Amino acid sequence: MQRKGNRKSDLLIIAAQVITASQMVLEEKFVLGHDVPPLLAVGWEGVFGFTIMTILIIPFNFIDGGVFAQNPSGTLEDIPDAFYQIGTTPLLLVPILGNIFSIAFFNFAGVSVTKELSATTRMVLDSVRTLVVWIFSLIITWQEFQYLQPVGFVVLILGMMLYNDIIILPFCRSRGWISQTETPDDTEPVIAASSSSASSARISELQENFKWKIL
Repeated sequence: MQRKGNRKSDLLIIAAQVITASQMVLEEKFVLGHDVPPLLAVGWEGVFGFTIMTILIIPFNFIDGGVFAQNPSGTLEDIPDAFYQIGTTPLLLVPILGNIFSIAFFNFAGVSVTKELSATTRMVLDSVRTLVVWIFSLIITWQEFQYLQPVGFVVLILGMMLYNDIIILPFCRSRGWISQTETPDDTEPVIAASSSSASSARISELQENFKWKIL
């Protein structure tokens, strides 16, 4: 029985990764294809997300949550209990508002990276932030140290450096261990120069298109 539960959990994780990857690809295609400003894209994502979750949360108040329910009514969601907790403990508003603003800035930064570089670079950088969360969790003793965790983070950081052509490949080229032609063509360095070059090229392209429209 436990193995079946583990398999279902693994399938849910895989499905979540596929959905997230699809969202990132479609987001990049839409933002670049229509030249949508990152702030506008995040704003509309928030509007659609808020509308959908508002609609879904109503039936969730009447669906039995079973073992997953963690509220007095035993349902998936309990709006009255949520407002009751906020009313009796106003301090809860601090983390709630903090979460809202932090997620807003996080999404804006993510879409900006997607537009300037790519969705792949965004997801690579997004994976590295778990290192900060892990270190913070160890400091405040929210979790115990596992020896495999630092190994995984080392592999993650090395992969990010190789993908973005940081430190490792430049060092190998300076030593003559690899030639310049061995650098992957799709490498996307996360440096200001590359971002500025990409922005300049995009501006030039827009100006050229504008001239053709006038003519």
